[in-house]
Amino acid sequence: MSEKMRVSSFRHHDRIEFDVAGVQDAGRQLSRTFRRLRNRRNARRLVEAIRHCNHHAVNRLLSRDCRAVCFFKKPGFDCVKIACGFGRRNSVIVSFDICVRSLHDRCHRGCGCGGYGGYDGGYGNGVF
Repeated sequence: MSEKMRVSSFRHHDRIEFDVAGVQDAGRQLSRTFRRLRNRRNARRLVEAIRHCNHHAVNRLLSRDCRAVCFFKKPGFDCVKIACGFGRRNSVIVSFDICVRSLHDRCHRGCGCGGYGGYDGGYGNGVF
């Protein structure tokens, strides 16, 4: 095998290992975050923050690696898209939505994501 081939293979292997470590880190951090939400007061704060489209309150309840990207509506629900970066240089990105039943039918009034529930990727706009 040529030297160039060995170096290329080594870099690919390192990248895989960084990603594996990032996934493991994601598992640890997300477990801690959701464990904090088992506390009724924290869960209540998150529900209120989602209903009021409060980025700061949502971010305070999450780990430092996670951020509220945008808020949006689904029929009967108020939602927030969460994005988390883990591993070396955020080599692993996890995103998920949390939706809570709406108290009022505010018909298409959104406070993020253009009000339509779309996701702009989050990482090109300064989230991480």
